Amino acid sequence: MRYWIGIVMFAAAAAFVVSGVLHKRRVLAARMAAEARGIASVPPEAFSIAAVGEGIRPLILVFLTVTAAMIVVMFVLPGGDESLSLLDLGGVLAALAAYGIWMSRRVTYRMSDIVRAEAATAAPAGGGIDRPAEAAVGAAGAGTTPDAGRAAREAG
Repeated sequence: MRYWIGIVMFAAAAAFVVSGVLHKRRVLAARMAAEARGIASVPPEAFSIAAVGEGIRPLILVFLTVTAAMIVVMFVLPGGDESLSLLDLGGVLAALAAYGIWMSRRVTYRMSDIVRAEAATAAPAGGGIDRPAEAAVGAAGAGTTPDAGRAAREAG
């Protein structure tokens, strides 16, 4: 079991970093495409999930740092080098650090800002249906209630 944990954790760390970099590229490309169409990114509202993510990110990073420190202490004090290698320790620490980088990239570069901006520009300028479920039901025609749908089927 020695060395296997470290190898797997370094692979997971690499996957986190690659995923974070690819996500950042996708979001920046989508932002550039939206700006080329004249759509500006909309910042998150004060009480939205995106704004909460911005506030919780430092707490998660502190938690990851404390967890990494506890792992190092638990490795060094009871003589963890007898059952695990320094490669294993390094792999676990690298996976924690890479997760922190990945999570920060996901919070910093959000697609929801672009989606919200595109939805705001596509919405009718006043008086439209605000709820998508009602719009879908209204577009379907008859059948807004079970009785109306049954009546429409019997009539047609």
